[in-house]
Amino acid sequence: MKEYKGKKIEPREIEDITLDNAPHDFHGGKYIGFCSLDGLPHGLGELISPPMDVKFDKEKNIIKATKKDKHNKIPWSCNGEWEDGVFVSGTYNMPPNSRYEGSFIFGDDGDWQLNGHGQELYYGNSQENYNKDKIIGHVKGIFVNGSLIEGEILNPSLIEYSEHKGIKKIIIQKANIKKVFDKDFGAEINISSGEIFYDDGAHYKGELDFDLPYGNGTITLADGNKTTCQWIQGNMLE
Repeated sequence: MKEYKGKKIEPREIEDITLDNAPHDFHGGKYIGFCSLDGLPHGLGELISPPMDVKFDKEKNIIKATKKDKHNKIPWSCNGEWEDGVFVSGTYNMPPNSRYEGSFIFGDDGDWQLNGHGQELYYGNSQENYNKDKIIGHVKGIFVNGSLIEGEILNPSLIEYSEHKGIKKIIIQKANIKKVFDKDFGAEINISSGEIFYDDGAHYKGELDFDLPYGNGTITLADGNKTTCQWIQGNMLE
């Protein structure tokens, strides 16, 4: 009998497994992999959720959830390393829209969250893109409780990371370097340092709030002209 992190393990296949630290969509799922002798996933294994009812929209080339559809069913799954019934690292698959890879913790929102090195890959809710691993954008780097603290975001508006179109890429070099009280927002916000690359060739480097210049920073336009100034919510201060 094998051992994994101090416990004896054996391969098992468990139908309708329910884990306290699994998202609601996984309750009643199927687990295939190694378990400790008390029946908890421990070691390498895969948990597959019960099938979702879905419908394929040919015009938009996307899949939508429906109440009844006997032919199209897409299960969510996670496979990788488990410890005492907890999914700690591997791949969290959410077809046809996204795939998360890296180290995980179970968050307060009732779902697994990236924590440490990892990446979020997005496919635009297209099954074809998902099957071919053709991403339309990503979030990569170091995460804390599901939030990126260092890394890059590619095509943020396409992956619904940002509502502002025209941004090609955001780089977070260091998160939460200081707090600033925003009068319009009526609360303190966390300022980070990083860069923003725009579709028109402009480039911003300095302090920012999520997806907007905020604080001290320099904008370089496509023609090479530079402006260094103070920013609030993406607007230059005179």
